[in-house]
Amino acid sequence: MNARNHTRRRFLRPTSAAAACLVVGASLFLAAGLAQAQAHHGGGPPERICILLGMLGTAPPACTGDGHGVIDPEVEAQLDALTLSVLPFYNYDVAVSAGWDTILGECVESPMGGMGYHVHNMDQLMNGHLNLLRPEVLLFSPNEDGSMQFHGVEYIIPADLWNEPSPPEFLGQELHFNPNVPPNGIWALHVWVGTENPTGIFADFNPEVNCDFALED
Repeated sequence: MNARNHTRRRFLRPTSAAAACLVVGASLFLAAGLAQAQAHHGGGPPERICILLGMLGTAPPACTGDGHGVIDPEVEAQLDALTLSVLPFYNYDVAVSAGWDTILGECVESPMGGMGYHVHNMDQLMNGHLNLLRPEVLLFSPNEDGSMQFHGVEYIIPADLWNEPSPPEFLGQELHFNPNVPPNGIWALHVWVGTENPTGIFADFNPEVNCDFALED
């Protein structure tokens, strides 16, 4: 795959226990500021996020197309629920306080695009079950100022916890097997609900994501 990796050097961390409380109320606060944050880091939010922000009572800016193609209505509804549930995690400190606090590996990008850093919820990762609103991984990339930009989620089942002959399925998709993750590989599905992916919402890599500001130790 010839992925180019960069080693994490610094990230923002929660400054107080009060950050955990933001998980409950952060959606409205972040909805109000999401449009400005997305514009600052390149373009407005995708149409799906704009619609959800409108439902929260905000006035989002002009939106880009969502680029998801034809998706089953039931899956569309699940994606809407997921997109709304991760709004608090546009704030990296909130994500850490909520349990997505373990970065495994380096910032990942390849000629096909990037994935960024994989920030794991270890309790969720080790239970072997997929939960729509509690993905195993949140995907972030570092900005020039050292802050972290949210891009999407990844659902993971460690290979050792999957004993069926066929691949696991979620959101109408078969998970992809990655043999390069120790100890024995994983089944994984990326969902780009934070940054629109022109190659598809379920694609492994996103051309809009890079590791340009990942600093090496």
